Amino acid sequence: MSRFVCVLLPVLALSCAESGGPVSVDAEWNLTCPAAGGVGCGSLAEETCLGVVGQRAIVGEHRQLACTGDPIIAICEAVEGPDGTRIVSLEADVGGKFAFELRGATIDTGEGDVEQTGCNVRIIEDQLSYDIGACGTEPPSMEQPCQLSNVSVEGGDVVFDIQCDSLLSSTTGLAFNVGAVGGGPTTIRFANCLGF
Repeated sequence: MSRFVCVLLPVLALSCAESGGPVSVDAEWNLTCPAAGGVGCGSLAEETCLGVVGQRAIVGEHRQLACTGDPIIAICEAVEGPDGTRIVSLEADVGGKFAFELRGATIDTGEGDVEQTGCNVRIIEDQLSYDIGACGTEPPSMEQPCQLSNVSVEGGDVVFDIQCDSLLSSTTGLAFNVGAVGGGPTTIRFANCLGF
């Protein structure tokens, strides 16, 4: 019955998973200014309950209210290609003001490999998008600012580490580094995903 409801109602499809439960997310990241010259630093929100300074956390289930009073939008979907790889789209969003998104990552679920082609990371900070973020398994560079590592897909769960150097905004040309508090990659988890 729950699969039938998901097919009929696209709004519910975002929260229905094969096990019948909502998609959940544990996405925590820290935004810092790029150390490399030539790129200016983005602007942090003055005050948010999602974390102090540049720390951000979106943790919970799809449609659960965040501390801001806005519902969490948690999306985790995969489409299987003919070669067995899966094209994955992930999103954790709170009110369109703060978000983490990974789009178009082609993941070999058996090996945990990620192809760079089509993979893009986007962070929204205080309603401003930082979206020039090609991603892959190689270390961060100008051509590919975001590195995905330790990718694990088990059942409907997706876990990976991510670190971005100079993730640029296409609007302002300013940037942030994205990672864990204290440096290095941060770990992002999605559970109850569709298509795995």
